[in-house]
Amino acid sequence: MSELYKEAATLLHKLEKRQGGLKSLAYADSTVHKRSSFALVCETLRYKPLLRELLATLPECHKALKTPKDAKEPSALVFVALYDLLFGRQRIQGGGYVKKAFLQHETAFRAALARLKIKHKVASNEALLPPENRQQHLALPRYVRVNTLLASIEEIEAFTREYDAKHDRDVPDLLVLPSGTELHEHDMVVSGKIVLQDKASCFPAFVLHGEHTDAKDKQGDVIDACAAPGNKTSHLAMLLQQQDGDGEDDITRKRRVFAVDRSVKRLELLKRRMELAGAAARVQAELQSFWKFLWTMKYIASARDTVLDSGYEEETAKRLQSLADFQLKALRKAFSFPQVERVVYSTCSIFQQEDEEVVAAALQSEENIHAARPFVLQPALKSWPRRGLEVAGLSAEQAMALVRANGLEDSTNGFLWHQSEKTTKKPAAASVQGTATSPTSSAKAEILHTGKKRKVLSTTQKEKRKRRKREKRKKHGSSVFDKTLEDEVE
Repeated sequence: MSELYKEAATLLHKLEKRQGGLKSLAYADSTVHKRSSFALVCETLRYKPLLRELLATLPECHKALKTPKDAKEPSALVFVALYDLLFGRQRIQGGGYVKKAFLQHETAFRAALARLKIKHKVASNEALLPPENRQQHLALPRYVRVNTLLASIEEIEAFTREYDAKHDRDVPDLLVLPSGTELHEHDMVVSGKIVLQDKASCFPAFVLHGEHTDAKDKQGDVIDACAAPGNKTSHLAMLLQQQDGDGEDDITRKRRVFAVDRSVKRLELLKRRMELAGAAARVQAELQSFWKFLWTMKYIASARDTVLDSGYEEETAKRLQSLADFQLKALRKAFSFPQVERVVYSTCSIFQQEDEEVVAAALQSEENIHAARPFVLQPALKSWPRRGLEVAGLSAEQAMALVRANGLEDSTNGFLWHQSEKTTKKPAAASVQGTATSPTSSAKAEILHTGKKRKVLSTTQKEKRKRRKREKRKKHGSSVFDKTLEDEVE
């Protein structure tokens, strides 16, 4: 079998086991065919729902593919090879039993593909894919973040002239280059003086510590949850350095970023990137799960801000719901830290289920509503035109505090971002229709200020209760307390 297929299959397997992000895996030192493997895995992922459907139509092929009976689906190598045969190069490179099995059944696979097109009344293979997997036929610019920790003004000016780069209109220190500009081997990238980072990924750090420079922004350290591979981490460190200057003095100390990740490999990658970017002195890497992150640790007691980034891979509606539940849990965890004043949450998803509904459920969770100082949404990036969607539990005013983007119109990857800040005001509960148990669950009971569920009575039950109250008052005398209860029932 082709070495490229083997490498792409390994990357796909690791990605689906959540052992790293696709870019960090594809461009790791151990990867030989970096660009080819990256492209092949991207396309295999896009077509995987269709590939899975085609494989299900030919169960007799699984024996030749040596698929274990107890396996949920064939190996990653099977998906990579079948993609290349049907939708890629239209052939399979190399040899081996996988190639032999597919060539024996190639005619049957192509016939099954034709039947699917007839069934769904479509003419192209692309139209058989889920809507979110279809190509948008757009070419995003190449974004480059200037690393002011290392790069000099002269070096950046020379780089800008070399590539005719433009300054981004929203994020300082971000340059915009033509789509497809290849920079992975450029000296400025290799030396860490510029960072290949999408615009959407730059927003959390910029809004937290770059958009404003008032006194509030210069308080405390930052917790970067699920931090690896570290682009946002080094961006945060750079912005703290810009605000604080060099070193420590008797009055102020150097603020830090606590980068949290539970994976040893991912954290080691983050450490290497911090060294490369000159940010190691500002970053303290912590090997642990964000769920087990304890506020009692003395060295993080000074943290005031939390950056929570949610990785995203879409496949099915069921998985999307589980991701939404996972993200709600993470956001509520971030809200639970007593000293944290601001939480920045971002996700590279465009789905309402994973975006606005998660935010609404977290803000209306019982622990937030009943907190002495609950978190509320704070508007930011006011010049950005695309805002959030109004959903159950999220008013139009609250939706305007969210920042959305899509690749078709905003020249960046799709994402949603928001900033929450502690306040002395209680959040309005009148607009809430869902509970915090799940972003999409409907309210089945009203919640009183005590946090207890209130039983919903029928008209007959209400009349019986009022009659009992009247009889009780006649017997023992009326009281304000009884009247209050009667009004409450009505």
